[in-house]
Amino acid sequence: MSVQSRQAFVHQPHGLVTAASPHATLPVRIAAMLALWRGRIEARRYLANLDARSLRDAGISPAAAAYECGRPFWQKMGTLR
Repeated sequence: MSVQSRQAFVHQPHGLVTAASPHATLPVRIAAMLALWRGRIEARRYLANLDARSLRDAGISPAAAAYECGRPFWQKMGTLR
């Protein structure tokens, strides 16, 4: 299955604007991208603060967590497995 055909099955709730929405204006797309980046920053900070036991409970190796925390905010989150 190609990427284009998989994206056809993605359902977006009515009114949800993402950075990739074709009808969004430039300021809306910029705001959506900044919000996405901020969420990635917060998720990586939260991951960095987890102790070894919490990581183990979540099924995440410490090496995978350290790698993910070291990635820049503009890159997508990995699978952590």
